[in-house]
Amino acid sequence: MGAQKWGKTMSWIGQDAGRALSSMFFRRGDRMEYVRPGSTFQRVHADDMIETAKVESVGTDAYGIPHVKFKVSFRRPNRHSFDEGSRMLALKTFADRYRERVHA
Repeated sequence: MGAQKWGKTMSWIGQDAGRALSSMFFRRGDRMEYVRPGSTFQRVHADDMIETAKVESVGTDAYGIPHVKFKVSFRRPNRHSFDEGSRMLALKTFADRYRERVHA
């Protein structure tokens, strides 16, 4: 995929030499999992707050390191919720942080 497409999907990474991908696989324990745009993952904090990450795009940066761009939102047990906006993490960090896939 060309640098122009990459610039549209992950421009805030600051590198136009990366590649946007339709999905990425990673190993979690003894099984393989995939991350692709539209996938949703979550984690529950000690205070029962639920943090949800919805994948916007996946790609590699100029050094070939895979990254995940996602929107994050939070929901507290008292039903208050808020959206935090877009973030980006390396695929490994994303997989370590968001261990539970949310199925539609």
